[in-house]
Amino acid sequence: MIATGPPPATRTRLATALATAARTGAAAWAIVALVVVGLTIAEPAGFWAPVNIANVLTMTVVLGLVALGQHVVVLTGGIDLAVGSTATLSALLTAMMIDGYPVRTFPVVLGMLLLGALVGTAHGLIVANTRIPAFVVTLSTFYLIQGVTFMISTTPSGQVTKVLTDLGMRRFGPFPEALAVLIVAIVVIAVLLHRTAFGRHAYAVGGDQAAARSAGVPVRRTLVLAFLIAGTLAAAAGVILAARASVGSPTAGQGLELSAITVVVVGGASLLGGRASLTGTLGGVLLLALVESSFTLLQLPATASDLIRGVVILAAAALFVPRSDRE
Repeated sequence: MIATGPPPATRTRLATALATAARTGAAAWAIVALVVVGLTIAEPAGFWAPVNIANVLTMTVVLGLVALGQHVVVLTGGIDLAVGSTATLSALLTAMMIDGYPVRTFPVVLGMLLLGALVGTAHGLIVANTRIPAFVVTLSTFYLIQGVTFMISTTPSGQVTKVLTDLGMRRFGPFPEALAVLIVAIVVIAVLLHRTAFGRHAYAVGGDQAAARSAGVPVRRTLVLAFLIAGTLAAAAGVILAARASVGSPTAGQGLELSAITVVVVGGASLLGGRASLTGTLGGVLLLALVESSFTLLQLPATASDLIRGVVILAAAALFVPRSDRE
């Protein structure tokens, strides 16, 4: 008898289990566990060294902040391609406006968060009040904001203060001080999505915008608030980038938008909206940080980094993204 693989019932149960794992975020954490085991076998001393753990956790802060905002937008059925350029502009302006003067630190940081909120609000208003897809709106502002950034400066400029440098670089054992910022953001987003009317509205708008509007859900307000959150968190990520580099760079947040989309999707979100796992998104953030750190840990050639990153992401999506999202 020729083997034809597992019976249909078994395949169905397997597919259901994988889809459930994706929806709950367990899939992303399962891959994280596999990567941790693999790196432990390959470099046990190096991987578990406090400095490596600190590096991995440090990588999660900036990406985690941006991914949390992207998570909220994707949940409503949108996408924000401008989070990377918003973070870049925030990083550059933070360093240039502080320029080494401690008294400017708090007002400038507050101003950057306000700038991010204004950018996000503009995105939300355009998406909510026109028929222009969020992809097109934020792709346009991606180029617009990046152009403004290069008009301001094409080279690293400015200087942050010791308070911000400590936030970006200091750590307690293997735990970076900046991790506290990410933890606060996670708690706030978790409460918003799971304990407030906004969270219920976000799921409803992402699931079926027309039905949500018919049911009395404030669709426009929900979309504006979702993009506002994404813009604010992107600006906060820019402040952390400036703190880590001690100067502002016009390329600081380059690629963050794609990385954020990647971890949200790997974490089990549907780009069609209405489904996203916060636990899964965080697992995706840690997964990408582990993959990035492994290049240095295993002394892999830089030319292979994109190839390895792409294979890991494609394998995760192929295994765990529900079939309904791929058809």
